[in-house]
Amino acid sequence: MVVDTVIIGGGVVGLSILRTALLSGYNAILLERNPHLCDGASGRNSGVICTGVDAAPGSLERALIRDSISRVREFCEDHNVPKRDCGSLVCLWPWDEDEEEVRAVDCDEKKVENEYEFGDDGEGVNKKLRLILRDSHIAGDADAAYLDSEAVATLEPSLSTKCKGAVHIPGEIVVDPWLFPLAMATHSREIGEKAGLGDVIQTGREVVMEKSEFDKNR
Repeated sequence: MVVDTVIIGGGVVGLSILRTALLSGYNAILLERNPHLCDGASGRNSGVICTGVDAAPGSLERALIRDSISRVREFCEDHNVPKRDCGSLVCLWPWDEDEEEVRAVDCDEKKVENEYEFGDDGEGVNKKLRLILRDSHIAGDADAAYLDSEAVATLEPSLSTKCKGAVHIPGEIVVDPWLFPLAMATHSREIGEKAGLGDVIQTGREVVMEKSEFDKNR
């Protein structure tokens, strides 16, 4: 089989690239050196599909994350992959307040305090949570909201009582970290078969770059 695109690594990123390449009309193949797909971090994670709260505001990373979450929802619905629209909490813990360094953000703190409503205890809201809420709203998470410690305990009664408050981001979801990439692998194989490419995923294959034709001709 002659291919024009080779993806190295059978984790969730590699499988996503393979599926996208095949849907775009490329003759693509994925090679994984281990006997099984998702044998690393892709098969051992929390499965959280986030809205980009950890990425820098205005960055390409956050833009890509926000674009991808809508695609993930659509993929799960089309391929019967279970997901939970559970949202997430960015919590404030006692040790967070001891940190002297806070991520630098170009903003007027007083303006941030005045722009968003935090309830009666607004003056006690930690700087970290104010900035996270502000960044979330700017990024498009209009439903993100501040929760005090009592509201957090009501929403998540099993959470440690040391939590001093949180920003609730309802747009985040959780998928099965094993079923999700396997669904992409199955769909990729279906596309490959229809295109006459055969099995587009080969495991137990390690690429030795020093023996490639490219290196021989240099």
